[in-house]
Amino acid sequence: MKAIYDNNRFILLVFIAFIMLSMLSCSRNNDLTMPPEITHIRLTDPEKADSTFTGAFPGTMIAIVGKNLDGIQKIYINDQQIGFNANYCTSTSAIISIPANLLLTGTNPDLPNEIRIETSHGEARFNFHIYSPAPQISRIELNYPAKAGEKLSIYGLNFYEVKKIAFETATGGSVPATEYEVGKDYDKIELKIPSGIQDGRLAVYCITDSVSIAFTTNVSPPIIKSWSSDMPIVGDQAFITGVNFINVTKLNINGEFDIPSEDLMVAKSQDTIYYRLPKAPIKSGTITVHAAGGQSNSTKLFYPIENLVLNWDEIGHYEWGDNNMPVMADGTKPPYFTAGTAYRIFGSPGAWQYWWGNLSNKGNYPTITTIPANTPISSLVLRFECFLNEPLATATFDLQLKGNGDKMVSDYVPRDRNSNKTNLGKWMTCDILLNRFTTVADYGSFAAIASSELSIFTKNKADNANVKVDIYFDNFRIIDTSKN
Repeated sequence: MKAIYDNNRFILLVFIAFIMLSMLSCSRNNDLTMPPEITHIRLTDPEKADSTFTGAFPGTMIAIVGKNLDGIQKIYINDQQIGFNANYCTSTSAIISIPANLLLTGTNPDLPNEIRIETSHGEARFNFHIYSPAPQISRIELNYPAKAGEKLSIYGLNFYEVKKIAFETATGGSVPATEYEVGKDYDKIELKIPSGIQDGRLAVYCITDSVSIAFTTNVSPPIIKSWSSDMPIVGDQAFITGVNFINVTKLNINGEFDIPSEDLMVAKSQDTIYYRLPKAPIKSGTITVHAAGGQSNSTKLFYPIENLVLNWDEIGHYEWGDNNMPVMADGTKPPYFTAGTAYRIFGSPGAWQYWWGNLSNKGNYPTITTIPANTPISSLVLRFECFLNEPLATATFDLQLKGNGDKMVSDYVPRDRNSNKTNLGKWMTCDILLNRFTTVADYGSFAAIASSELSIFTKNKADNANVKVDIYFDNFRIIDTSKN
């Protein structure tokens, strides 16, 4: 018995000693007489826990690692007090999230780039940069040819904390721009062109990131990328998008006529040309932009007359319907402009009206010479111009092609293909996928269907009896979107 008693007593003494040593150890680790210290910052992601860094974006969760961090009272970033959870703080670390709305040194250069922790027994500081958004360049502007000493403007976003601007070549050459000024909104840089520059790229280096744009000492040729419509309404404003629309002198339309510079409006960004067709081309072709860098043609077909199904002039005709009328605009009232004859559906359909405002027509569908027979239906759209003068409210449209009432597009509301919005008071270009009208797989099968019908039916599936419909249609055509 005595042996058992002595053995238990020994174990108890060892346990008490262990507790005392543990308490002593904790006391040393949490010595509040020692000043706090931040040694490094790391991410909280376990896979990146060994990675330390000296900067991060707002919204990032970070771990502040150090010594003697007990008793944290306040935490500051860029001299701004932030909130923290004491449960995530120990003597060796504090886990915090960088606030998304923190004031940054990019726009407030007088702020210190640092994290500061105040404890009950002192404070610790650590140099740490909260990054501004990455820079972007949209365009550059200068008087060509580029000459040393002349002004060049860079337009874009987030030109914060610029470290360097350089003209760089593909072979590794670099000429720095030493005289530059960043605009107060950080969206423009004006610089003096240095000597020795060559074709290549113009790069802006910020603390956060760098960005560059192609640069040539002489004007680059214009490039057409897209347009608002391949068959805009004559007289209505249309636009072309692209790059290098610098000192545009004219547009040539399908080799038939020019639109001179005085009738054009070029955006300051030099990437959009606004124009009005003075008349309809008599054949399809390409638009040619003439500018300081030369001239370039559109890669897609413009005014594809051979693709027309119905325009109520020389192609297709009205057959029957109600609450409709042909219109030729005179510029004084909606729709203001038409390419010859457009058709209008107008009036009040009343509540729960399924058979009102009908517009049934005979179309003239493109031949398989224009659209090859093996063209997949999935590549084709029915495209048309549409002008909406009144909000549709609860009114919608059913459309059918080739007399296929079993495969109608139901409850259709027109949307502009450029903005995907239903615009009021101006012409929109609308697309409807052709496979919504038919079950056949290719255009040859579609063209072989004997019917030439193109019909629009207006309805109002609601108890709202105060609906007004005033809508205009023109230039229905079938377009291969893979080519145009």
